[in-house]
Amino acid sequence: MDFIFSEKEKERIKRAVQELESESSGEVVPYFMTSSDSYDEAKWSSSLILTVLGVLFVGGLSYFWLLPSGISTLMLCTYLFVSAIFGFMAPMLFPALGTLLISDTVQEQRVRQRAVEAFLSEEVFKTIDRTGILIFISANEHKVVVLADSGINAKVQPSDWDHIVKLIVNGIKTERLTEGIVNGINECKKLLLKHGFVVRADDTNELSDDIRIN
Repeated sequence: MDFIFSEKEKERIKRAVQELESESSGEVVPYFMTSSDSYDEAKWSSSLILTVLGVLFVGGLSYFWLLPSGISTLMLCTYLFVSAIFGFMAPMLFPALGTLLISDTVQEQRVRQRAVEAFLSEEVFKTIDRTGILIFISANEHKVVVLADSGINAKVQPSDWDHIVKLIVNGIKTERLTEGIVNGINECKKLLLKHGFVVRADDTNELSDDIRIN
């Protein structure tokens, strides 16, 4: 799936953020990345797998006397070399393949690390009452991280964000990402209001309402 947001979809997400901020004191930053890491180790793993499979294939043909007599050693070496190169390039051509070769634990770590970096680079912490929220979406890994600032964390438990994460992840899996993000933002609004984060009379828009796409 190609994750491309149309202008209409971007505007829909922006309106959801604006509606949240018109009723609550929270400041939401939606942040989208196609992938949180290049996963270079997946390239080497894929290359090794295809090379080993190539060796087994050639060995099997040779064992059962099925290898054509005209095949030279140089041709076999070239075949295995091409297999290794293709295996190395496969995760770059098909990013989803790369994530299949990386453990879920490693993916979790990389996504969370990038989420923390985004929280800092977007200065989500720069709100008067420390009520910024980052909704970080890493599409290829099908993972979402919600990071809230200290003002919100004082009242909202980390597990309270789980339902919001599931809504957005489901949007990725069903290829209805924009709807998933909007639903997640709407649930954020309900959660904030439930814990008393109502909009202040002197409230100002401290962070941009647009989705960040990287």
